[in-house]
Amino acid sequence: MYEFFVTSMLIAALVLLLIALLAAERLVRTHHGQKVDFFRKYPIQPGDIVFLGDSLTDGCRWDELFPGFPVKNRGINADTTAGVLERISDITGGKPKAIFILIGTNDLPWYLQRENEDILSTYEEILERIRLESPHTRVFVQSLLPRAARYARRIKILNQRLKRMAERRGLTFVDVYPRLAAPDGSIRPELSNDRLHLMGSGYQIWAEVLRPHLESLR
Repeated sequence: MYEFFVTSMLIAALVLLLIALLAAERLVRTHHGQKVDFFRKYPIQPGDIVFLGDSLTDGCRWDELFPGFPVKNRGINADTTAGVLERISDITGGKPKAIFILIGTNDLPWYLQRENEDILSTYEEILERIRLESPHTRVFVQSLLPRAARYARRIKILNQRLKRMAERRGLTFVDVYPRLAAPDGSIRPELSNDRLHLMGSGYQIWAEVLRPHLESLR
């Protein structure tokens, strides 16, 4: 009887988890569609400096951090490398001056079952599409940012591979990770209240790392 009860509770818990994941996925798809539609109504223009990525990018007011620069925020909450690949033509179609790309952390959770090679392969496709569709755009590949300690080893491996990928393509790799990471590879606790997203001080540090690269675009 006890074993039957435990098994029933486990099955119920798994069913509830599946329902929650499906509901979350539905919300993410809806939000993604809303943002993409808005961005299409207000397209990228030649000369724009685009910040492209997920909620880490979306959560910042880049125009306030970099006044005087023609910046456009094209981050979407919960986006992945596959999501950016799907919408990259909306970016390249405007022939921007530069793209600062940070994407990949949402590919890491276990339930997406994305191996490092899958993530990097999609990233390569994004960069190739930019090269083909907007060849004069300068591309800045940013390192994945630290998050909870359990992701540290994988993020370090991906960042090493992204650096090599950028260098092979003649692109600029911007390593933000060391400025935000604690000794154990997690995000410094004073910079985040959820071990993933940044507080104001985190964005301030990120902007300090990026500023010389934006100045080079003047």
